[in-house]
Amino acid sequence: MKKQNADIVKTKFSIEHQYEDALVYLTLEELITTLNCLDGVQATLEQQISDYALDLVHDLLDDETPQIVRTFWFSKGMADYYLCVDGRGLIRLVDDEMPEQLIDQVLGALMREYPGS
Repeated sequence: MKKQNADIVKTKFSIEHQYEDALVYLTLEELITTLNCLDGVQATLEQQISDYALDLVHDLLDDETPQIVRTFWFSKGMADYYLCVDGRGLIRLVDDEMPEQLIDQVLGALMREYPGS
């Protein structure tokens, strides 16, 4: 994604998400489990990917499924790439322009952390 477009999207979602809406669709226990899973995924990606910067993460409520989806914004140079992971740890969306090297690193990091998942 072009830097200018990515910066607009990242700015829009940089305000901390409030989870009250999620409680309409999820129980408190489901929400806590979801956030713990996403926090673990985030920690793994932060620790194991070093040649791309993880600039921003933000959570969105997918009320169709319903679940929380966390978007991870990586950058390198003047390019930004995003990846969306749901509360079960499943990759829901990958930026069409994401380099294979970054995809390989993400998958490798998650497979090492969550083997057999």
